[in-house]
Amino acid sequence: MKFRKDKDILRFSCIAALLILAGTLMVSFLSGPTYFGIGSVLIIMGVIAIIVAIIAATTPKEDMIQDERSVRVNEKAGYHAFWILLVTMALVQSIAMFGRLDLSYKSVSPDIFIVGMLSFVILRWYYNRRGDVR
Repeated sequence: MKFRKDKDILRFSCIAALLILAGTLMVSFLSGPTYFGIGSVLIIMGVIAIIVAIIAATTPKEDMIQDERSVRVNEKAGYHAFWILLVTMALVQSIAMFGRLDLSYKSVSPDIFIVGMLSFVILRWYYNRRGDVR
């Protein structure tokens, strides 16, 4: 198995190592449950980033370049997912205003985020399956 050693892979690996180092220092030297939680999350993020860097380093650089069709599919899916997200936010706001519900943006923002991400994934799958992206 051949690993690439270009500057992008090395930079990403260094950032991942710094995340692990910062998390380890935070867990070991700072007291309190908040610092332990933040340090643990930093360590987990660093480990995941190292795994991603290893996977990216083993694939050839030519495999990561997208063709024009996949770029257009992602653009179109992102555009329509953005409008779905705006309409969902407008509906939630109008329901909160006229329905006299006690909805705040903080309480529904995770649900709106999930709607946006799922709509992007579904639209990207649909446009990729349909084939003729215009």
